[in-house]
Amino acid sequence: MRSSWFGVLALTLVTLARAQMGMGPEEEEMMEAMGIKGQPMGRKNLNPQAEILKADLKYIRCGVCRKMVDIAYTKAADILDKRFKFQKKRKRDVTEFDGEGAVQEYVEKMCNPLKPEGDWVGKIDLVEEGDQLQLASQPMHGKCLKECRTIEYACEEILDKADTEFTEILYTAVKDKTPVDKVQRFICNRAAGVCKKKAPPLSGRKVDERFQPMTPEEKQMQDMQANLKESGMSGTMYRREDLAGMMDKLGDMGLGEGMGGEEGAEGGDDQSPDVAEEKDEV
Repeated sequence: MRSSWFGVLALTLVTLARAQMGMGPEEEEMMEAMGIKGQPMGRKNLNPQAEILKADLKYIRCGVCRKMVDIAYTKAADILDKRFKFQKKRKRDVTEFDGEGAVQEYVEKMCNPLKPEGDWVGKIDLVEEGDQLQLASQPMHGKCLKECRTIEYACEEILDKADTEFTEILYTAVKDKTPVDKVQRFICNRAAGVCKKKAPPLSGRKVDERFQPMTPEEKQMQDMQANLKESGMSGTMYRREDLAGMMDKLGDMGLGEGMGGEEGAEGGDDQSPDVAEEKDEV
């Protein structure tokens, strides 16, 4: 019985080490009893999001909008390249590629730092330069704390203000090869209206949050959590080092005998003659 229990646990650990997926409540309790605690993922992760620095919004709306257009223009050009290169061979030829729809789908996700389309949000640090609050791009992803959430909020605000014009202007601009600075004026000054006036001088800012880069492991866990949430799943994430350590402990406790025990060997011996006989008959 003991070796059988070890075998089941070992199989579970190997599966987890390979897939890094969650398991049922009973298995999680067993893991915790053995000293291994994981990170709740997906719907199970109830950690509250960081608060928004609403006082910063008036200083960064225009800068965020310009950054959005700069990023979205490059992406839209890539998406629409196939669409605009299509050449009709006959009058009745049509392309089924929905270029504007693909751009719209991208734009709708570009504010979310947990999605690939919104990766840029997590790489921005708000930096005070004189009487202005600037968006400083970082080489790596940072933890999405107050400033990150504020940028995300400003981004969503801009999309709400510009509405469908954001995508429509992008589509036309890429088609006509309009310079990015003009597209920024069309969207940020006119459609969204966040750059009509210069941002007010920075004063009395109470929070200047330090940018906290994420480790590759933290980024991996964040991505897995986002995927689980999107699929409606939940689970627990375990560190590979912890699982490997548990496998070593099980080995020290004689797990090898349990996994390839005598019963299995005897069973194999009993079956061998039958297999041989079947081969002889054939």
